[in-house]
Amino acid sequence: MWYILLLVGLAAAASDTYKDRRFQYILTNQHLFIDKLERDLHEIDDEFKKLGSDVKDQTVRHLKARISNLEGDDCKEHEAPCGGDVPQCISDLFFCDGHKDCKNGRDEDKEVCSEVPADIGSSFAGVVSWQACEEATPHHAVVTITANERKEFFKPRIWVRAILAFEEEEHEHHIKTFQLRGYYSFGDRTLALGPERGTKPVYGVRCHFDRGDDDHADCQIVNPASLFVCGNFAAERH
Repeated sequence: MWYILLLVGLAAAASDTYKDRRFQYILTNQHLFIDKLERDLHEIDDEFKKLGSDVKDQTVRHLKARISNLEGDDCKEHEAPCGGDVPQCISDLFFCDGHKDCKNGRDEDKEVCSEVPADIGSSFAGVVSWQACEEATPHHAVVTITANERKEFFKPRIWVRAILAFEEEEHEHHIKTFQLRGYYSFGDRTLALGPERGTKPVYGVRCHFDRGDDDHADCQIVNPASLFVCGNFAAERH
């Protein structure tokens, strides 16, 4: 009997050793992959710095924004990065409030504090890829800003009203429209819209301007109650 117990104990120990070694192997490979990714990103960034004037500024901004998105940041929820070589995060409510809170002053830069994404009449259009909520093939959606207000006592936000419109039946051209209200945040460059008061809470929209300019955004159509993502579209300003 003791012999069987000894074998069971040895087998369990061997199993634990195997699991530990396998875990260490996976962890080491992940670290190597992350290190390689960081090297690749820095090499691409160095190549950008060497580019001449033949390359469009917009192209460079888009690619740099993509690199920044891949690298990510260590900011907490409701914080935004200051950018630059020295990492720093501040509250997204400190951006564009008239006081420099980032060490490099980026939170008050003209580009960061651009109001273009919330301009009245701006329309952001793209082809929606529905994941749920609508039984529909991909079709065009448009978010149009109809009103805005930037309050003097709360400058980090622009309060906006907008209309979401998309085709209900692609071939019959039936258009669904939804009145929305919300805000544009300078800190995280996000347009967040929910149903207008007094309207049926069907959809909301979140657009993140993460492509290096004010004219392109990654947008989601969401359920306003659960924030469940119904569809995605890459939006361009018109």
